[in-house]
Formats: sequence, C-alpha cells, structure tokens
Amino acid sequence: MKFGKRYSKITVFMAMLHGVLIGVAAVAVIGLILGGTTGKDEGNISGKELPASGPAPVENSAKPDEEPLALFAKQHGAFSSSESATLFIAEDPTLSKAAVIKVDDKFLVWTAVGLLESEIDASSTEGTYRKAFMADTLSCGAIGAGKLREVLSQTEMSKINYLEENQKEAKVDEKSKAFYKNVAAITTFTKDIRIVRLLLLSHYSHTESCVKVAF
Repeated sequence: MKFGKRYSKITVFMAMLHGVLIGVAAVAVIGLILGGTTGKDEGNISGKELPASGPAPVENSAKPDEEPLALFAKQHGAFSSSESATLFIAEDPTLSKAAVIKVDDKFLVWTAVGLLESEIDASSTEGTYRKAFMADTLSCGAIGAGKLREVLSQTEMSKINYLEENQKEAKVDEKSKAFYKNVAAITTFTKDIRIVRLLLLSHYSHTESCVKVAF
C-alpha cells in the first residue's frame, strides 16, 4: 500500500515538525533535571550550609593562644571605689593575700583564680562565691608580658619556675625582663598557683592595664 496517496504533503510536513518540537522539549527537560541534581550534589560535597541570601559567613581566624582565657575567681565582694575595696581587705586578717580587680566601674575583691571551677572553694557561710570570667591578654605583648597567658594557663608551679629559669639563658628585652621579675617576686611571695594567677591578673589588669577582664 502506498501512503503517499493517502496523506498530503502539508500533513506529512506538520507531522515532522511536531516530532521535532517534542524532541527539543524533551532535551530541555532532561537538561533542567540534570542541572538541578548537579547543584544539589555540589552543595553536599562542600560540607557547609550555603546561605540563601546575605554575606558569606566569616570564619574565626584567631589563634588558640590569642583567644580570651576562661577562668574562675573566688569573690568576696564588689565595691564602687578602690579605697572601699582596700579598706575591706585591711579590716579582715584572712584576706592578707587578696587582690583588687577593676572591671568597668567596679572594684572586686578576689582571693584565688583557677582554671577549673573545682579549684575555687567558695561557700555561702563565709560570704564568698565563684565568679566565671574571661581574661584577654592579647595587648600584654606590647609591654613585654607576651608570656602572661602561658603562665596563667599553667597547672603546676614547677612549670612556671621552668619558664623563669629558661628566660635567664635566652636573650630577652628589658620589657620582658620586667615581666619575669614580677613573676619571680610573686612566686617567692606564695607557692599557691591560684594566688599567683590572681596577683598577676591584678597587676596587669589594674596597674599595667593590658588585661581585659569580662564576664
């Protein structure tokens, strides 16, 4: 049977055009599906959530030894002036090794500083409590106390003594020598590492004003 006689040329042409349009539409749909799948895979490979809008997240680039140090203090009271805090210490013989820490417009009386909460034996019966705080020592490098954070982080007096002995053999500038002299004077005054931390913090937050204490 001859089909040419049954269908006109226009009919055949329209059928061919229809087939071509269907083919183009199919290719476009497949392309969209593949494109969407690729986008999802790339998002998963990155391992990070991509924000739908807004600026890209900024990652913290600070080194661990530059970040504020988390500490705990044994606090006896907070006063509005340095004179009031000093008088409070003078009236109590048990506070002979206490120190005043200035934070904003308050003067705090502390007797110990620990790396862990368990190091601070505060009690309500004696009117004391634990105070968690952060000590930022980053600015202390400019006055030669760049090792302050390292000293505050020590858990044994022997390691602090080692740092003192080690600096005697090293060539350090005059500012750094002053820092080690302060450490030596404090470790001679007390062998309680909690008080060593306290007195160093008091000196470098109040006298030298390079440590920033925050709650």
